[in-house]
Amino acid sequence: MGTGGESFHPNPRAMTAATATATCTCPFCGGSGKLHHFSHIQNGDCFACGATGELRDINAFIGDNSDLVLTVYVNNGTFSGAEIRRRTWKIASSSIGQYKEWGRDSFFRVITDADEARQIWRNAKRLGVLTELVN
Repeated sequence: MGTGGESFHPNPRAMTAATATATCTCPFCGGSGKLHHFSHIQNGDCFACGATGELRDINAFIGDNSDLVLTVYVNNGTFSGAEIRRRTWKIASSSIGQYKEWGRDSFFRVITDADEARQIWRNAKRLGVLTELVN
């Protein structure tokens, strides 16, 4: 498993048919299937992935008024970290029309493993995850 100091190339053309149909590591539990800080509820089983550690469709879990964003930080082409967060909003109106009023991020997790960040990035479109690459 890679950590910092590894080259990160989120090339969408590198996605193969096997990658496009494969599951993705659950960003909520990190692939363990457990949320230890919720061990008092259903033995800490992750509701997002059904305690399997893998996801096919994040949209079914995050709801209509939110989205999931993967932000990958690179320094001269080298992976230096990532984070995944769920942004929420409500539709507000003003005299010029409707707009999104952003709320607090309701979920946040730091990703230190380049392989995990790369796997989420490559499956982002199919999973409904927005992506940002920050130099």
